[in-house]
Amino acid sequence: MRKPPSLTRRLQWRLEYAVYLIVEKTVGCLSLPMAARLGAGLGELGGRFLKGKRLIVRRNLRIAFAGEKSLAEIETLVDEVFRRTGANLVASLCTATLDEKRLKQAIELENAEVLTASFDEEAGVVGMLAHMGNWEALAQMFPRIIPGGRRVGDIYRKLSNPLLDERVQATRRQVGLELFAKGESPFSLAAFVKAGGALGVMSDQRAETAGEILPYFNRLTSCTPLPSLLARRAGAKVLAISMRTIAPGRWRLKLHPLAGEPTTERCMQLLEEVIRESPADIFWMQDRWRLNKNQPLVVNGKLVRGIDPQASAKRRRTLVWLEAGLAESPALPKGQPDDLKFEYVFPAGADRPEWLPTDAIVHVRRRGESRDEIREDLRVIDGREVLPVDLVFSPRATLALAKACRREGMGLVQAEDFLK
Repeated sequence: MRKPPSLTRRLQWRLEYAVYLIVEKTVGCLSLPMAARLGAGLGELGGRFLKGKRLIVRRNLRIAFAGEKSLAEIETLVDEVFRRTGANLVASLCTATLDEKRLKQAIELENAEVLTASFDEEAGVVGMLAHMGNWEALAQMFPRIIPGGRRVGDIYRKLSNPLLDERVQATRRQVGLELFAKGESPFSLAAFVKAGGALGVMSDQRAETAGEILPYFNRLTSCTPLPSLLARRAGAKVLAISMRTIAPGRWRLKLHPLAGEPTTERCMQLLEEVIRESPADIFWMQDRWRLNKNQPLVVNGKLVRGIDPQASAKRRRTLVWLEAGLAESPALPKGQPDDLKFEYVFPAGADRPEWLPTDAIVHVRRRGESRDEIREDLRVIDGREVLPVDLVFSPRATLALAKACRREGMGLVQAEDFLK
């Protein structure tokens, strides 16, 4: 039996709820453009002071757009992501209570025919969503664009505060949106779609061990198989939805059809197409390609048959941190999947070893052996490519190296981690 919440916890919930209501009422007095501009300003401040979140956003964008954008362009995009996220979040406080007329004035609909074509006489449709744009406005708009007589559902993750959770759920239910708890049986979800329902599925987050390891922005990662699974079980079609800002307080909702069989790989390719509609509108603050802290060599999930990790365009950069005078090549770690790309780091003044491959990428560390000196060397090496460094391998890692890697968000691998 679950222990009831303490008095302190209940008071905290009530205080949070009261603050939320005050903020919602205050923002509700503003026009949508004013609310968006206010949010953009707050987001810009957040981008300056939320250093940890900024590191996550920057790393995500470096992985997603390596080979397409320079580091300077990515830094500019990081700033815009914070402004756009703030604008969308604050504006969502207004759009949650807009009537249908004003909601349709704020949101343009593009490719509406895709939705009609996606339904057949019996089966419904699976809608792939990303945390993009004003997704509260999307939650309000989605049921209103579905053909009459069709049920509309969404997979919903409960908020930790039950008072806030009930308010959000009530707001969505009043427009006819049926909510399914995260973790709901796929059989129940498939039955809903098979009976003709339209189900929205957030598809841009990690799926961890339940996921399929596939290229996503050309980097292998765990991807959710749920849209593909539901579509195949229900005999339904898949479409994706983008929500792009076109002006402060105005968005364009666009429908994207899926071509061919609804495999997870094709679904993720479509999702990537959606995100490229407006990368600045994506909520990049989730560490999408996060390292496994306990097993940094391992990407959680099941590698899909036919995917060659060595052929990945964005293999995981792995620094081999070595000392001078090493007589032979150390045994190198193997990733799961095996997508590691090795670069060698030697101290200043060290001779190039004979065993080193002629095409090896070599870096020289010029500072010292303290934590801060190693951190600076890691930063310099990391910044020589748009794609960030993921791992550091050292046969005999020092405590200073371990601390430096932790502070820079890089995984550290030692010989004893894989030589067993």
